[in-house]
Amino acid sequence: MKKKLLITSLILSLALTSLFAQAEFEKANQENIVNVELAVMAGPTGFSSAKIAKDNGNIGSNVKVNTSVYASPTEVIAKLTNGEVDVAALPTNLAAILYNKGVDLKMAAVIGNGMLSIVSRDKVDWMDSTIQIPGGPSATPSQIASMLVSENSMNIEDFDLDYSITSSAQLTQLLIAKKASTALLPEPFITMALAKSDDMKVVLDVQKLYKETTGLDNYPMTVIVVQNDFISNNPQALNAVLKAYEDSVDFVLNNPKDAAKTIEEINIMPAAIAAPAIPNCNLVYKSIDEAKDEVITYFNLLFNFNPKSVANKLPNEEFYL
Repeated sequence: MKKKLLITSLILSLALTSLFAQAEFEKANQENIVNVELAVMAGPTGFSSAKIAKDNGNIGSNVKVNTSVYASPTEVIAKLTNGEVDVAALPTNLAAILYNKGVDLKMAAVIGNGMLSIVSRDKVDWMDSTIQIPGGPSATPSQIASMLVSENSMNIEDFDLDYSITSSAQLTQLLIAKKASTALLPEPFITMALAKSDDMKVVLDVQKLYKETTGLDNYPMTVIVVQNDFISNNPQALNAVLKAYEDSVDFVLNNPKDAAKTIEEINIMPAAIAAPAIPNCNLVYKSIDEAKDEVITYFNLLFNFNPKSVANKLPNEEFYL
């Protein structure tokens, strides 16, 4: 009997020791997890992150990405400047502006190419009509349009441009309601306007004009930037994040309906709008090594047209990861 009790006691002791060791192991693993703060914006800029969010940010055995969605670039800028964000998706020229103004970051990848077009109603001569442009004169749509007009020996003053509606979503609703006739829009609003207006059509593909002007297929519209402190302190985690982004882009392109559900769940955009637009959004993943030449070409064009579009100087080599 005593021998049986001794054996039972030994088994219990071993079991408790194993449970304690497992708990300590899990605790140590949790303490070693690198938490990555990712900032994206509502709209197509955030589409590429859908799989990362779908997987609850678990992209590796010791890396977790916490995705936050912001309504405007201003909020993302504040988070980057304060060091509250490690990684962010931004318009390409805005990344250059922040770098040139002293924010300690690098460009790591391109995740979206150009997706702008002018849409107009049938029986409207769009070149003679008022062209509504969202975001204001310093935003990407206006900068691209103005630059291409200039590069093609036209004068921007010959066009009647209206910047009074800053929201692409609001401008799209005005087009659908026939309270506006012509607008320069990004995706997914082009797809939405065409779907809900039988008399609306694309009258100028901005990407096609860019190719005719530069010889390049497209221009980098959205990029990933990373804080330099994060790069120095977490090189392996950074590699995991960039690989997860590449996988996420692939997932979104190949599973638009599934991706759109997550896009809606994390408040980037309603699924009904996102799903049909994803194939038209020119989502890509190119490491900065692959995309550097086209990024530099794009910056040179912007700088030569309007130096303020990149904060009055071209980013130096230290800007590129």
